[in-house]
Amino acid sequence: MEVTFARFVQALRNADVRVSPAETLDAFAVASLVGVADKRLLRDSLGMALAKSREDKARFDDAFERFFLQLAFRDPAKRTLLAGADRDALLAELDQTLSPNALGAVASVLDDDRDSLALLTQIAAERAGIADIGSLREKRFHAAGIARALGVEELDAWIAGGGAGDGAPALRYVRQYLREQIGAYVDGQYRLHVDATGKRSLVAAALKSNLGRLPVAYHDEVRSAVERLAERLARAHRRKRRRAARGLLDLKRTLRRNLPHDGVLFDLRWRRVTREQARVYVLCDVSDSVARVARFLLLFLYELNDLLPNLRAFAFSNVLGEVTDTFAGKPAEAAVEEALFAWGKGATDYGRALRDFRELCGQSLNHRSTIIVLGDGRNNYFDPGTAIFKELARRVKQVFWLNPETRDQWGEGDSEMRRYAPHCLEVTTCNRVAHIEAFADRLLTATR
Repeated sequence: MEVTFARFVQALRNADVRVSPAETLDAFAVASLVGVADKRLLRDSLGMALAKSREDKARFDDAFERFFLQLAFRDPAKRTLLAGADRDALLAELDQTLSPNALGAVASVLDDDRDSLALLTQIAAERAGIADIGSLREKRFHAAGIARALGVEELDAWIAGGGAGDGAPALRYVRQYLREQIGAYVDGQYRLHVDATGKRSLVAAALKSNLGRLPVAYHDEVRSAVERLAERLARAHRRKRRRAARGLLDLKRTLRRNLPHDGVLFDLRWRRVTREQARVYVLCDVSDSVARVARFLLLFLYELNDLLPNLRAFAFSNVLGEVTDTFAGKPAEAAVEEALFAWGKGATDYGRALRDFRELCGQSLNHRSTIIVLGDGRNNYFDPGTAIFKELARRVKQVFWLNPETRDQWGEGDSEMRRYAPHCLEVTTCNRVAHIEAFADRLLTATR
């Protein structure tokens, strides 16, 4: 029971249900108390212990069904494959040739005994290490191993040798049925142990692909992945800030505080470190050519809001407007959609957007300010406002430019990046989620 329960918890984690070690112990105690005889009682009891939200509840129910209910072998075998006497004669003939497992599998299909067949398959799968399946490529390997254990290769050889006689059509059906059901079983195990949603491998590929070409169908999954990456990054930087906040050891205060202890340093005192909060200004081009990358950058920064409390966000295509309050008062996805709809309608004009930004924030820029621009620098042949950008860059500590295009595209058409780049501390290609994550990590370090 302990091994089975541990695998079930791992299946839940693969289904994106968060289960801590303490919750695992609580749930195991619940399972020990209610037993396994009543499936519905077990499911509801474990669900109360392990599922913490509606989404978790839905994922839990799906994982429970997949784990404890064998989804393969639901399709019945043909009951009229052979008459009783023919069946007995065929099995008697096969008994002289096939292994016990193969004979049992054939008999189970001929009798439509799906429970026995499921048990034989599960035993073979356990011996083959199905719980250790780790990738899509291993599905074929495990399916072949289980088929071999159930004697499918023996059936192939028997049929090819002409030994089946009049029972050959029935054995060909048995062979095909076994392969189909074994494939369904391995697919179910893969989804349990590796990819519970059936989309993880596709989403992983999407995360590595260019966001500008990401199909809309994957937006929700990629958004969830972005939120998890941002949360993980935020946790890491919170720990760093807690360590850094205590500063250096204050030797004088430490010695005074430890006089009652005969000078033994039990009570350490640290110099307090006070820093002026840096302010970050994010200017996002939300025109059609950059909108998809801007969507995920804004989502990422939104999730880091507590680490970047002085962040102000702006969106533009031609006219620039502030969207900070939009993000403060609405859920992230709704705020992003509103920003893209409100400010992404015009023909891109960086010169006008920079003038708008100077009017809104020019007086508040100082040596503690950081400007981040996300855009491809394509200006539809309008005035690029290079002088304004140079002036803004001189007022602030640093300017980062995130460009979805690669450097070799800068000189093509209406791109003005060669004019903007000299005034930036760094220009970085940013068209994948990994690029956004790496930049956010650097930004949090630079603004600490």
